[in-house]
Amino acid sequence: MRTILRVALVTVALALCSGCGEQDETVASMNEATLIAWGKKTIDCSVPGMGVELALPPTRSDITGDGTRDVIASFECVTGDASSFSHVVALDGGSAANNPKVIGTLIRMAEGKDYRQALKSGAKVRRVAVKGSVITVVADKWRYTDAKACPSLKYVQIFTVKESVLVAQKATELEVPGC
Repeated sequence: MRTILRVALVTVALALCSGCGEQDETVASMNEATLIAWGKKTIDCSVPGMGVELALPPTRSDITGDGTRDVIASFECVTGDASSFSHVVALDGGSAANNPKVIGTLIRMAEGKDYRQALKSGAKVRRVAVKGSVITVVADKWRYTDAKACPSLKYVQIFTVKESVLVAQKATELEVPGC
């Protein structure tokens, strides 16, 4: 009987104090499913998109120097024919998960509804590397004359974070032989 009474009291206490002792989820603690849900609400994946996925596992590193791990999320707009377009953002790890603060966009989703034009102007992220406040992004890019399966450019761009602002250096595009 005492056990039943204790369980009842604990249940009532929890019901009255829902959320007591819990901290709001931050971007730093977001799991991949939550990141994808945010990406689906934020990214226009209508080129002609089948959905938003994470192209790479999120990179978690303190790029702002505030002691909180920030998140670099590499989203991909999946088109259904083995091509995809990337959208890479750096999110402030200390901001609330239900309202992430975007530090900056490293690769922007191709704009426009014309699929052929989007394929030729978009990029597909291959690697994101972080060292301190320096972020390096490597992606494949296509020229208008490239076949879908054969991008002829490798895109490399370096970013630094200064006072919580993302600063981009000039991008480098390297020829890919053999396409």
